[in-house]
Amino acid sequence: MTPELAGSSIAFLLTVLVFSYLLGDNPLYRLVLHVFVGVSAGYAATVAIQSVLLPRLGRLAATVPGLLGGDPVPFVFDLVPVVLGVLILLKVSPTTAPYGNAAMGFMVGVGAAAAVGGAVSGTLFPQVRASWGGSIANAGGLQALEALGNTALMLLATVLVLMYFFYSGQPAAAGSGQRPPWLEPVAAAGQFFITVALAALYAGALAASLALFVERAAFLFQYLTIAAPQILAALGF
Repeated sequence: MTPELAGSSIAFLLTVLVFSYLLGDNPLYRLVLHVFVGVSAGYAATVAIQSVLLPRLGRLAATVPGLLGGDPVPFVFDLVPVVLGVLILLKVSPTTAPYGNAAMGFMVGVGAAAAVGGAVSGTLFPQVRASWGGSIANAGGLQALEALGNTALMLLATVLVLMYFFYSGQPAAAGSGQRPPWLEPVAAAGQFFITVALAALYAGALAASLALFVERAAFLFQYLTIAAPQILAALGF
């Protein structure tokens, strides 16, 4: 049996075991899940060690001569990520977990700031600028009106969604909060656009899932019609 046929056979077996979940939860399905999680974790750990940890330690060792020569800045810049990583590893044990809270807070804060900053500067502003300056400026007549309407609708939906998360409620009965009367219709409109966006995301996820299902079904059919006869012939059947 060639390595290609062996790989196809393993993939066929794992795919059939995953599809066994259609008959209900069973040990074979859970076995495939454990294999998938284990392989994914092992691959991620290997990539992290080879692409992040070892190069960082190598650069840290390379900056030691500069530290001895009186220039501690490169050494400190490479030492800080290593120290933060060690502090995060301390959260594995409940006894030493409090020592890693500072590193976790730093990581979450920097990640959130980078995500928000990237979304605003790299997604929101470029989309608005492209919609306003490109589609409208390069269109004419009815196309310009259509582009202007699409841009206005996008900006209106963005403002309404942001206003939905505008919390300036006033105390109401039983200690609950209540939005100002003028904000109620605005929040309802923002909730409508949020629902539309979530529905579109769900439809996209469902379409992607169906595409994966069709691909796996086609793989099973090809294996049974092409690879399986070759394996049987190699075994003498």
